[in-house]
Amino acid sequence: MDKQNSRKKFLDDWFDIFTVLGRGNFVTVRDAQGKMCRYSPAAAELFGLSGEYVPADEIDWSDFIHPEDRFRYTRMHKKLLDGSAKSCDSAYRTRLKDGSYAAIRYVGTSIFDADGKLEFIGAVMINEGLTESTDPVTILRNRYGFFRDVAAAVELKKKCVVVLCGIIHMGKINDEHGYNFGNAVLQEAAWFLQEAVGQDGAVYRMDGAKFAFLTESLSPEEVAVRYEKFRRAAQAGLPVENVRQVLNVAGGMFSFTGGNVDEHTIYSCLMFAFNDSKNYHNGKLVNYNGARGHTANESLEMLDEVRNCILLDCENFSLRYQPIFDAQTEKLTSIEALLCWHSDRFGNVPPSAYVPVLENDFLFEELGYWILRRAMEDGRRLLAKNPALILSVNISPAQIVDDLLIEEIDKISAATNFPLENLCFELTQSCRRIEPYILRRIVRALKRKGILCLIDDFGSGVASIDFLRDLSPDFIKLEKSYVTDIRDEKSGNLQIVRHLSEMSVELGTKVCLKGIENAAIRELIRQFPVTNVQGHFWSTALAIDEIEQKFLP
Repeated sequence: MDKQNSRKKFLDDWFDIFTVLGRGNFVTVRDAQGKMCRYSPAAAELFGLSGEYVPADEIDWSDFIHPEDRFRYTRMHKKLLDGSAKSCDSAYRTRLKDGSYAAIRYVGTSIFDADGKLEFIGAVMINEGLTESTDPVTILRNRYGFFRDVAAAVELKKKCVVVLCGIIHMGKINDEHGYNFGNAVLQEAAWFLQEAVGQDGAVYRMDGAKFAFLTESLSPEEVAVRYEKFRRAAQAGLPVENVRQVLNVAGGMFSFTGGNVDEHTIYSCLMFAFNDSKNYHNGKLVNYNGARGHTANESLEMLDEVRNCILLDCENFSLRYQPIFDAQTEKLTSIEALLCWHSDRFGNVPPSAYVPVLENDFLFEELGYWILRRAMEDGRRLLAKNPALILSVNISPAQIVDDLLIEEIDKISAATNFPLENLCFELTQSCRRIEPYILRRIVRALKRKGILCLIDDFGSGVASIDFLRDLSPDFIKLEKSYVTDIRDEKSGNLQIVRHLSEMSVELGTKVCLKGIENAAIRELIRQFPVTNVQGHFWSTALAIDEIEQKFLP
């Protein structure tokens, strides 16, 4: 029997075994060496495959996985292929032949030969049913129905207004009164919101305590009136089980007219406006107006292009590095990775135009790990010339709360041969919205790995002093405006920089000042207990080759 037929026999034997174990469910077995996959005939028909036997390089199964689930699927699949995971039991929305999605649970295992080499991967695929469009608690259309309806509106170029609103601190209501009462709150809120919208739009139950509504007939001004009616009623208290439950709600709004954009891009804009309402506007409706210098529709198309680039292995993204210097010797001590994105249509677009919106997007986690991997690859080159050099990388809220954060860091560190004691994570303003106890736990876990932690924009936003006390970071960077305007006697910035610097040092945290643009500011800050400095007085952001040539010849 030749080698090819032998491999096919092994594949068929394992397929028969999994078929017995599958008890009527779909089965798939992949020959990791022969590069052939076999599927149950019913599975081949359901998913629209070319046949029962399919060469592994003929299809990329991740293309069948819903975009929101694809990153999790790809990560698990790679673990099975490289042997770091021996089994899996995960559910992903998987595209069927007719274009709809079903929740498919994959229960599989890896099979190794006597030498520990991966031979086969087998899985039972359990069809847990189509992702129905109705929420069982409120009987509203659910998030899947919402995305389908928005996608249809975009394709038909309809002029629509869409709102995302939600109950703030719903978790506290569940903790205090139980989930049955919490469900009653959601039902009452859904009923009142439907009444406010009436026949002029569709209402949806989204994740958790969030709702959305979509209308073609109402103007943004009319939608704002309906939302405010809902918000004031919630603040006055909705009747729930013979009591009036006071609710705080927040809401974001976006208007669109057709365009070739993804419905998830629209949702990212909504999430940005919703969080802006919740965090800075006491729940008043916030309309997403687009990034600075762009209209709302231009921003939408730009964000859609950014998301597509992320899906294409972060195409058109690159990194530049801001040098950071010792405050006394002015020698290079650190470099901060800064994200760059170029578009043929929009040119070089600063991160401020898209990062704040995409931080709540499921794709941003993937971009964050790409940044970390690329920065470690670049940083490894410089360590040969300066082994003490620190690489600073901004970390997003999506990465911070990722259950596999530490595991991903270890994998990237091993692949790039970059030592973790030379890595510093910068916690940006958006990270401060994470529950404090969660953030403390994660920061402590990072420190146990030897990773340094820095609070960026210290002195701005919410509870900076609390973060300094509770997180005990290795570094803080003061908010840039304190330094750039430090010579304005009326601002009090000089006193603020002095007191924040002295307080931080007393608590065992080193201070970095950014925004030093000229010699006058440089001389003025010499009086403060500062460890590191950065700014255009020394250098703008540079490519990694320029860093090496200019500062590490």
